Amino acid sequence: MKKLSIYSIAILGLGLLASCEKVVDIDLPAADPVPYVDAWINDREEAQTIKVLKAVGYLSQSGPEPIANAQVSITDLTLNQTYPFSYANGSYTYDPGPGNRIGVVGHEYKLSITYNGELFEATDVLNRVCPVDSITIEYKEEETGNDEGYYATFYAQDLPGAQDYYWIRTYRNGSLNHNVTEMWAIDGSFYEDVSDGMNFILPIREGITSGDHPYVQGDEVKVLIRSLSKPSYNFIRMVNDQLTNGGMFSRVLQNVPYNLKSNQAGSKNRIYGWFGTVAESELAKKVE
Repeated sequence: MKKLSIYSIAILGLGLLASCEKVVDIDLPAADPVPYVDAWINDREEAQTIKVLKAVGYLSQSGPEPIANAQVSITDLTLNQTYPFSYANGSYTYDPGPGNRIGVVGHEYKLSITYNGELFEATDVLNRVCPVDSITIEYKEEETGNDEGYYATFYAQDLPGAQDYYWIRTYRNGSLNHNVTEMWAIDGSFYEDVSDGMNFILPIREGITSGDHPYVQGDEVKVLIRSLSKPSYNFIRMVNDQLTNGGMFSRVLQNVPYNLKSNQAGSKNRIYGWFGTVAESELAKKVE
């Protein structure tokens, strides 16, 4: 009888929960589209691209609209050299030409955008990056929580002598591997002031393989490490926290910061988004 009572209460509770479900249509007021940037430059010998866009409404079925009437440039403050970006096909681009680059490790850069007659600027420092030393691949039988397949591990050593912030991305056959999460490290670990000049810790090294979707023969595994300044590291971690926020212990949503500031005193106009600079190192290996 006791068991029957417990089950009855449980079933009644489920019924009450189900009866409380109700579809609510929320009439969200339309707001003016706000401008934002997707502005990252790297140290590669290649054309650099910056996007200036108008955000769309939350329920909109269309994509962001490019802003074509802005003036965009990058200035290497270390060299006092400015690179003008030209608009075409939805983006602003500057091509330094074969064998040349904009991004140089240790240099400070300023993004300048003039939009509707108002100048907005942001700065960032392009920091050093450690090399990806090697990638090892091991075949594993099915285990609890892990499927049978090939498991990749990468090895890298933090550069000694300063606090370094890293952004690690994994690619599978040329495309971002969405079966694993992007990772961030401080001196090859998860926290500041833990290590310096040491090998990346095991959870990060093994984080390029998903136990639910391990690699198969013929796959190409690529690891890309990007350097970040501390402000850029804080920004991108906050973005990730907002995108993955949820569950019982979710945090209250908050506005993600932006670093473009108007040069006009007292201006309430905004260009959202972030300007950041990265140095990159990568290594790929095929699963044999």
